[in-house]
Amino acid sequence: MPLSGDPERRRAQLANLRPTSPPAGNVRALKHGGTARTATLVRAGSWAERIFSELEAEAPLRDDAGGLPLHDRQAVELLASALARLEAVEGWLATRPPVDEKGRPWPAEDVASRLRREAAGLLEQLGMTPTSRAKLGFALTRTASVAQAMSEPDAGMRRRMLREAGIELDQDDTEAL
Repeated sequence: MPLSGDPERRRAQLANLRPTSPPAGNVRALKHGGTARTATLVRAGSWAERIFSELEAEAPLRDDAGGLPLHDRQAVELLASALARLEAVEGWLATRPPVDEKGRPWPAEDVASRLRREAAGLLEQLGMTPTSRAKLGFALTRTASVAQAMSEPDAGMRRRMLREAGIELDQDDTEAL
């Protein structure tokens, strides 16, 4: 319908129109958010930031200051984003039956599967899986520190604690202890 030539009717016609651009933070058309990186962050809130903080603390590689190396930061950010999107998709899937109304699995299942593979690959690259840590030669869990071992009064226990702390002693060294 064309716009009216009458100014009063034209104003009424234009008042009925909806704005074409969505409001800031619009999530009306957002479904599960697995493929929309920006929209997922709106929906997921600070998940990616919280996940990043946890991953940053758990990464096995450390720089001289004890923090996450600068060159690993991007991979950890990608991993945090993938895990936040995966959490959003799984949350969306959890509110629905396993199949859609036509008896087919939801397309979001494929998105979740892809995000799991993406996250697993990034975990592997960062040395955050048992296999990747073994390949890199990391011993992440030490049950005793050198200081604890050296303060142990029993010589046999001290030798065992030093071995657990990653220090192998030869016979001459053990006699000196």
